[in-house]
Amino acid sequence: MPVFNSVFKNELSEYLMLRQRAMTRQSHYQTQNTLSDFDRHLTQLGQTEKTVTEEILNSWIKKFSKINAKKTISDKVSCLRGFLKYLNYCGYPVFFPDCPKYSDNYVPYIFSDEEVAKIFYTADKIASINGKQKSYIRFTFPMLLRLLYCRGLRIGETLLLRVRDIDFNDGTLLMKHTKYDKQRIVPMHQTLTETLQRYCFSMRLMTKPDDYLFPADKNGKHLTWRSASAMFKKVLITAGIYIPPKAPRNRNQCLHCFRHLFTIKSFAQVERRGRSSDNSVPFLSVYLGHFDMGGTEKYLKFSGDMFPLYTEMFEAFAAGVFPEAPREE
Repeated sequence: MPVFNSVFKNELSEYLMLRQRAMTRQSHYQTQNTLSDFDRHLTQLGQTEKTVTEEILNSWIKKFSKINAKKTISDKVSCLRGFLKYLNYCGYPVFFPDCPKYSDNYVPYIFSDEEVAKIFYTADKIASINGKQKSYIRFTFPMLLRLLYCRGLRIGETLLLRVRDIDFNDGTLLMKHTKYDKQRIVPMHQTLTETLQRYCFSMRLMTKPDDYLFPADKNGKHLTWRSASAMFKKVLITAGIYIPPKAPRNRNQCLHCFRHLFTIKSFAQVERRGRSSDNSVPFLSVYLGHFDMGGTEKYLKFSGDMFPLYTEMFEAFAAGVFPEAPREE
């Protein structure tokens, strides 16, 4: 539980405790960060009255709007509105800001087979990229890439894997710390299982079930998302396939693109094998840890110029799922 210092420090702590059981781990973490930031803002303003005015909220929103994407801004405001409702229920005068609207127009970068080959080749030669890097990352990063590419995992849930979460006999991964706390078991191909086992032997992890699968150092911490992302950028630059983002905070080429690539290739593979997409996509949705097929559909967004065959496959699938509405004359 964070330590709050503003005039609403007691109410902030009470609200977090009340909401904790009703939230997923991720939602609670995001709410905690948002409320901590708002608490700091009130403290910096020197707010002594137990009221939240429009001016206070506008100055808070303006501060983080300069460095956050539209979706993040909307999420933060929506999160704070929950706390403001609690304050209103407690009898404090508050102003409710409108939740900013945004459109999800993100289209992931889909790496070609040639680019993927260059990425793995460069990652395996990572020792020559930067000699100052810690020795662990020379081994952890190439293995991390293989799990993300071959299994379509989220980067955050993968970095939190521990050795005990691996079943080498069945060739599965137990994903515990996932988005929305939707735990799931992920099967692996025998080749990937054997590669992962050799990795654990070389890292001396086989006898340390409680250790993270991707350690960052000898202090028991795991490789961070920031470090992995920075290394991925270095790999792309060294491989000669890096494309700078067109705008600030634009993800463009990132590790999460492998999850999109996995989804698209899985969809295309079952189509080529003659299996009905109506039967395969629900299974794919469960495998990815989505609540419904709507979440999976977002992962099938990509540039049709790069993969026209995949575009035709998805259009055929979408035509059955989203029938055209009759037009009024």
